Amino acid sequence: MAYLRPNLRYRGYQLTCKLLCALALIAASTMGSAQETQGGTGPDAQALDTGVLNAQAVSPLTEAFDAEVLDAETRAAGEAALDLVARLEAEILLEELVNQERYDEAIPVAERMVDLTEEELGPGLEFGAALSNLAILQRRAELYDQSEQNFLRAVDMIREADGTYSKAVIDPLLGLGVTYRLRGDYFEAVTIFEEARTVSRRAYGLLNEQQIEILDQLSYTMIDMEAYEEADQHQLTALRLMERIYGVDTMGVLPAIYKFARWLRSAYRFQEERNQYTRAMGIIRDHESNTSLSMVTPLRETGASYRIQKFPEGRGISALRRALEIIENQPEPDTLMIAEILVDIGDWNVAFSKVGASGEEYRRAWDLLGGLVNGDALRKEWFDDPIYVLRENPSSRGISTANDPGTLPGHVLVTFDVTENGKTANVTIVESVPPGLKDDSTARAINRSRFRPRMVDGQFVLARSLARNFTFYYEPGD
Repeated sequence: MAYLRPNLRYRGYQLTCKLLCALALIAASTMGSAQETQGGTGPDAQALDTGVLNAQAVSPLTEAFDAEVLDAETRAAGEAALDLVARLEAEILLEELVNQERYDEAIPVAERMVDLTEEELGPGLEFGAALSNLAILQRRAELYDQSEQNFLRAVDMIREADGTYSKAVIDPLLGLGVTYRLRGDYFEAVTIFEEARTVSRRAYGLLNEQQIEILDQLSYTMIDMEAYEEADQHQLTALRLMERIYGVDTMGVLPAIYKFARWLRSAYRFQEERNQYTRAMGIIRDHESNTSLSMVTPLRETGASYRIQKFPEGRGISALRRALEIIENQPEPDTLMIAEILVDIGDWNVAFSKVGASGEEYRRAWDLLGGLVNGDALRKEWFDDPIYVLRENPSSRGISTANDPGTLPGHVLVTFDVTENGKTANVTIVESVPPGLKDDSTARAINRSRFRPRMVDGQFVLARSLARNFTFYYEPGD
């Protein structure tokens, strides 16, 4: 999972509201007692030392607990307020550490959150959520055994408080499955993911989108197990599920079609991927028009698919030009979208041009970004460091997988320059383990690759001493 649940910022807001209510109760009780004391002084009230009164009024809350003017109910409210303060401070600190990805430092804070939640609220859903948050951090710090134990505790705690099929148990089950997968316990992961999906279907119904994330995790686990057909089947199930929810030929199903197409691309099934974009364009044409702005996404992805396949088919560049035409013909053309398409076309030209790309599209995009509020940031993101536009990888000859017995990890570190037209130069093998196994193949791959050239102040410049590290597994006997 990509974030902690429940949302720390929202819970912090809830705690703040509770804290203010508790402090208001204390303040009201203190004021009532002070007025009663003053009322007993009679006409000599003005003779009281106002310095003493002011000191009492601003005395710390902890000292006020010992004052006889506070009854038991008020003292209890004050103690609860202090617990809330501690929890709120811990939550704020925890959120900051998580945002900075300082997981080792965040774990003790999360442990403190677990203790404070248990002390304040006792066993229940909140305590289960605190345990789940701690387990997520432990997993991110690769403390898989500890993560497993706290996810299991969270599951037990939630089910004891809210039942076997509680909605609140889905996230810790999902987190536990991810922990098992990352630890290499794939069969246990599959079992837990299937249990999470069962709970999801019982809690939200057979047709619910929440189970898509679970199906994705099942796919990833099957990939780790090299069970590619099963992985593909889970993705197809996710697509069919969305079709049943939104309809087979509706605009609502388009995100699911694009998601499935990306899956096919990751499996290098490019023609099947493009078939999904063709399907999407047919839906858009039927519901909107052939010039609808919705057409831009499948057209752009079609062009990208051909380029990533390293197939300079004319239909690829035609799709990109058609997308640009649609945007430019809108009543109010979107500048950012135009710049994005121009960069796509520039990438295509760099990837496939035999004589060298002119870079005209990149320059136009650079100029357009100058008129946007975040244009400077986008210029840096898009053009500061050269980006692959055509990637050649070293050959797989002599390479094993990490799961093969007896294999060892190896790598090749290579440096190179990228010229103003996106080609590579000065390719140098800096380090290789084992020496010589993939040196020539790696150098050849870099020489054949193409990159989006670096731009500074709207001008193409030579990018020097870029580095790439290729990792692989090999059998020492080979």
